[in-house]
Amino acid sequence: MSTLGPHFEYILDHDWKLQVSDFVDRSKLQLQPLPGLVPDFGYTPALIWLRVDLQNASQTDTWRFFVQANFTQQIALYRIDPSGEVTTLMDLGPDSPFSDRPVDFPQMVADFQLATGAEATLVLAYYSQGSSRVTMSIETLPSFVAEARLFEAKAFAFYGMMLVMISLALLALAALRQIIFAAYAGYLSAMLLYVLHSDGFAFQFLWPNFPAFNSMASVVAGTAVMVTGGLFAVCFLQTRRYHPVMHRIVLSAMAMVLVVDAVLWAINPQLLKQFLVVMILICALTWFASAIVAARTRFKEVRFYLLAWGAAVIPAALFTGRFAFGWATELITPFDAVRLALAMDALLMGVAMFDRYNQARQAAAAENLAQAQASLALGTRLSLLEDRYAQVQLLAQQREEGVQNTVHDLRQPMHALRLSLRQLFSAQNEGGNDVRQVESALAYMEKLVAERLDAPEAEPAAPAADATGLHAVLRAAVDMFAPEAQAKGLSLKLVLAAPDAPVEAYPLMRVVANLVSNAIKYTPSGRVMVGLRRSGSGHRIEVHDSGPGLAGAAFAQALGRSQRLERDLDAAEGSGLGLSVANEIAQANGWMLGASSARRTGASLRVELPGAAVAAEKTKVLA
Repeated sequence: MSTLGPHFEYILDHDWKLQVSDFVDRSKLQLQPLPGLVPDFGYTPALIWLRVDLQNASQTDTWRFFVQANFTQQIALYRIDPSGEVTTLMDLGPDSPFSDRPVDFPQMVADFQLATGAEATLVLAYYSQGSSRVTMSIETLPSFVAEARLFEAKAFAFYGMMLVMISLALLALAALRQIIFAAYAGYLSAMLLYVLHSDGFAFQFLWPNFPAFNSMASVVAGTAVMVTGGLFAVCFLQTRRYHPVMHRIVLSAMAMVLVVDAVLWAINPQLLKQFLVVMILICALTWFASAIVAARTRFKEVRFYLLAWGAAVIPAALFTGRFAFGWATELITPFDAVRLALAMDALLMGVAMFDRYNQARQAAAAENLAQAQASLALGTRLSLLEDRYAQVQLLAQQREEGVQNTVHDLRQPMHALRLSLRQLFSAQNEGGNDVRQVESALAYMEKLVAERLDAPEAEPAAPAADATGLHAVLRAAVDMFAPEAQAKGLSLKLVLAAPDAPVEAYPLMRVVANLVSNAIKYTPSGRVMVGLRRSGSGHRIEVHDSGPGLAGAAFAQALGRSQRLERDLDAAEGSGLGLSVANEIAQANGWMLGASSARRTGASLRVELPGAAVAAEKTKVLA
């Protein structure tokens, strides 16, 4: 075009009255040289006529007139021979579908023949609803094919890259379900649609039979680019949360674009297109300004976004400069510059998205770590509290059981004391062993009270000088329960078949008292016998009765705390603590409580005191 432009002459037909026949004799028209290398008359409603004289000095006969524009409202190309004959090479109007084009190409191309050495005149008449700047050239078939292939290669490389990024954005949207990916995919899609329309592929493949829509597609796609770009800015920068003033400015810019579209769409489409060219730059600068505002306080978070919108300002400035002010660089075609800048913008937007997600992931990981540490600390404290609570529960349970044991143990000597007192003051009583029985019962109760109340142990009235011996303990137990046995009509005897030995009197007294008490309680008639035998190096205390018997599974059940056999529920009152208390005391002192299963009637319970004499002697020596 740089060599063809100076040869053009032009005339503006403001009334649309000129015909191609008027150009056969150019002297009748006031034609002027083209005031530049490219036809550019701004946004004019006039029909523009261009005329150029040709002479073929090459060996090529077939040529192509190439108009590098995807669509104009009106365009016609004529050939005028020296004889004055006019041939129409291309005639397209606002209602012409894509199929009316003489050459199947996204931009407008017409073939014509011009033999070697021949002369002809080409006349081009066109009107654009948008900018009148149109680049044109005359090509040979080989040069046109080469240029077309280069054009398609650059276009489809851009389309492929955009489609890949759109697909990645949609996959991220499906996986992460964050609206920011929808805004990014919408922005890329609008940008891709605008470039498809500008290149002419949209009219060729997407809506070839809708030229009226194709005429306004630049408005639709351009508006979509501005609106989705604003939405992406709002989502990415979170302007509503961090920058409320900038948030209102961005929303106002988007609203202004939509209002201008609604007002000028039907009234003045050419003014609308002229205004939107400027609005693209205004919106790009607004989005860039919002990135600068965010970068002042959150630079690391928005750094790549700032670069992306810095890159977006470049194509917006080139586009506005070309169509609003007629400025274009010779180093690179405007559309190539715009396409390259848009690709860089989209790529940087993708990097910004990845960087934003990576920062969010790192922040979430740090927050999760902090929460995990806090949870661990809380869990440790909770575990400690649970342990302490369990200790408190156990202590409370032990105290409750201790009280139950004391009450149970006190019941036996108190009952024996009651019976002894009755006999003491009975007219039939002659004195006998009552004093000793009362003293034994009182000493036992004093010991129980002192232990359970953590009070200094009262010195009981000793039943005998050898109160810490096995014989003394067993005699005291038998004496204490003799009145109860007598009152029930039972014979209670003590058989000492082994020599005496020292022993821990108080715990043994508790064990024997519980066994004797149970034997008397559950024996309806007959006798109860308490015996002492040698057992290896130790001793064995035996309590026999003529009651219903207790061995095997029944004995194991009776050892349970607060457990009573069903057969005994009506036989006598009880709490189910006797054998449980005796077993606990025996285990605590290294003794073993058991039951004989060889007897056919009655129960035989025994307490094994392994090495009791030896252990006691050692204790005395250490003391």
